[in-house]
Amino acid sequence: MNPFYETKMNRYSKLLLASLVLVMSAGYVESQSSDPLKETQRLTRVAQVAQQEGRFEDAIKAYRKITVIAASSPKLAASAHLAIGNIYMSLGKFDEAAVAFRKSVALDSESPEAVNNLGEALGELMQYQPALGAFQRAVALNAAYLKARYNMGVTYDRLGQMKYAEFVYRILIRDFPDFALAYDSLAVSLSKSGRPREAIPFHEKAISLNSKDSSFYYNLAVSYLVLGDLRKAREQEQMVRSLDPSMAEHLAGVIAKHQP
Repeated sequence: MNPFYETKMNRYSKLLLASLVLVMSAGYVESQSSDPLKETQRLTRVAQVAQQEGRFEDAIKAYRKITVIAASSPKLAASAHLAIGNIYMSLGKFDEAAVAFRKSVALDSESPEAVNNLGEALGELMQYQPALGAFQRAVALNAAYLKARYNMGVTYDRLGQMKYAEFVYRILIRDFPDFALAYDSLAVSLSKSGRPREAIPFHEKAISLNSKDSSFYYNLAVSYLVLGDLRKAREQEQMVRSLDPSMAEHLAGVIAKHQP
């Protein structure tokens, strides 16, 4: 219930470039100057509008044009590749996303966002070990990068390395005491490790910080099931039902399997 969270791209360079385009035509030569930065800004607006309207292929085409125009500005081109990767992630095309993020990292290896997003794409492809390496690299680039630190915990969980996941989440709670997802994730790790009773207070803390997240109630119900407390699990099912009926139906099925 703890997915890799959505990524956002909002990083653009302000480097000013200039070039001269020579146009040959029917016996005369016309000089025309072109400003790559202005064209990049125009194409960015085109891409953003296309994305908002659900025309994702048009958005990708615009960003790809930017990568060509900004060939002399690696950070600008890297941002365009990053944007392409983010679109592919939103479409569930994780292979294509990974390719785009790798291109972004190749052009700007010091970008924690690009490195983290590459890790997210690899995680979705179930390439957990290289994903973990990417998250560790992103944290090394920016120790305060919350998303990458959280993603490390998620990946340790997916690798079955629950002690490492627990360690990451406890450090997150220490450093970000209002980060509800860290409490819930720690609770899930404890429950998976056969310590559901220890997990309950962390589930409850997550809910106290964000009472509108249906997954928190779902995960609390699962911990109660591990404890064998069907009554409290059903109480959480009702809470989930008020927030997300489809999730509640799934939880009801899980609870039914634990009935004697």
